[in-house]
Amino acid sequence: MDIQFRHVNYTYQPHTPYAYQALHDINFTVSTGELIAIVGHTGSGKSTLLQHINGLLLPTEGAVMVGDYLLSKDNKRQDLKKLRGKVGIVFQYPEHQLFEETVERDISFGPHNFHVPNQEITSRVLTSIEKVGISESLLEKSPFELSGGQMRRVAIAGVLAMEPEVLILDEPTAGLDPKGQKEIMEMFYHLHLSKRMTTILVTHQMDQALKYADRIIVLANGKVYMDGTPEDVFSNAEQLKGVNLEVPEILTLINTFNQKFYGTIRYQRQSAKELAKQIAEQIREKRQK
Repeated sequence: MDIQFRHVNYTYQPHTPYAYQALHDINFTVSTGELIAIVGHTGSGKSTLLQHINGLLLPTEGAVMVGDYLLSKDNKRQDLKKLRGKVGIVFQYPEHQLFEETVERDISFGPHNFHVPNQEITSRVLTSIEKVGISESLLEKSPFELSGGQMRRVAIAGVLAMEPEVLILDEPTAGLDPKGQKEIMEMFYHLHLSKRMTTILVTHQMDQALKYADRIIVLANGKVYMDGTPEDVFSNAEQLKGVNLEVPEILTLINTFNQKFYGTIRYQRQSAKELAKQIAEQIREKRQK
């Protein structure tokens, strides 16, 4: 499902003394199957932008196209409930939204609300828990008896049970330790690749944007500040510092090595171990010369 922002402006409390323009002439397109990272400092407009994708907010000016849906202030008479069934959002700390008596009922709540047949709901629940790595034995348990990591996976399974065409991840690893962050992001990345699902990742962790995104959109003061591949965006370290963003550590290490030792290493999404091997090989080659 394609997403297009066309000259989108958004103002909170317009025509009042408290008016605040959060988005300024936003223009970009996300193609079906892309994984886009949206990054920016606090107050850059990330959350406001996200709420336009499923119609929680409508542009003050301009328009947002999500598949066949045209979202604008003059086009309000649409079945936005159907759109929200196609756009799944995993918020920060999604486990805080759990409320049903059992894991199964919590995961099936969304499909029930959209009148999916019971037999299909059962199939969706089993499929979604498999995707997030939750055992079928937990379905009859209260979600509040589970560990924090399991609760988060249950909440994510509830989003996946809706079978969305667009998946929005709003700081999905917030509050997790490094191991948990890696596991969750690898799970989302595998889902993205296997389903070719249009995925939008909002994160303040630049290493996640670098590793997983096809493209990065940098927001600053409600405007698109940069838009390009991870390699292109992070090659502009000084510009990023100007909006309080840092270059990922692995790129800093590569750049420092290349400058100090006249190396030729390029970032190719290699792991830390692979990078260490490349550095060792280049040092060995230079000593042999």
